[in-house]
Amino acid sequence: MSNKVPKHIVNLLLLLGSFLLLGLAAKSYLTDPSFYRFGHYRSDAVPELAAGTPLFRGAGQCQVCHTNRKADWSVGAHRTVQCEVCHGADREHPGDGKKLTPAETIRLCTNCHEAMPARPAGQPQIVVGQHPFPGEETPQCHTCHDPHSPGGMQPETAAPSPQTPAAATAGTPISPPAIASTCAACHGPLGEGVKKNPVLAGLKSAVFIERMNLYKSGAREDKIMAPFARSLSHEDLVELARYYESLGAKSPE
Repeated sequence: MSNKVPKHIVNLLLLLGSFLLLGLAAKSYLTDPSFYRFGHYRSDAVPELAAGTPLFRGAGQCQVCHTNRKADWSVGAHRTVQCEVCHGADREHPGDGKKLTPAETIRLCTNCHEAMPARPAGQPQIVVGQHPFPGEETPQCHTCHDPHSPGGMQPETAAPSPQTPAAATAGTPISPPAIASTCAACHGPLGEGVKKNPVLAGLKSAVFIERMNLYKSGAREDKIMAPFARSLSHEDLVELARYYESLGAKSPE
């Protein structure tokens, strides 16, 4: 019996050896000389990145043009968040004429504010689909929240102080009911009105209840107010109405 290795086995071994040599040659040719000099990466990439032109320029660059936004942002809860985190980076902006206003704020804001067990308890979090009302369509976040100063939105006009004549004639404000914190997100902590949202301070109780009942019945439609009104009991409406009437009307400009 012959001990000679069959020809097809020899050919297979030669083919495998050829692939091995080709692979080693390719590795030697394609691997950067600086690879694994300090670790499992291309070390020359570090000075190359450091020598590049920065893409993120920080909030200071944006404030040159957007001084009005700086006033809101610098005192709000987002003051530690750089503008480019939400608006993105564009080295040529504003020269290229591109707007950097986010359109899909739900996807953007939930990167930090979607409820997750690992997030700090003090960080505002929501469950999408239950905010602001369970079973209702979630509106874009900027509909209710000022993205530059969330939770501490700056109204376009100052809220009336207890010393103003209008507030003094209304008597001493009563303690706000718990549900008033929800109203404050859009109407201000003292019902002073924020941006386009109307003033509630000083509104007569009967008028407040009448308007809310219109939302509850569907006679008035609003994507935010209608589901909110339907979630309130009659007792809630009465408490809110008494509270806002007690704040006194907004003083004239």
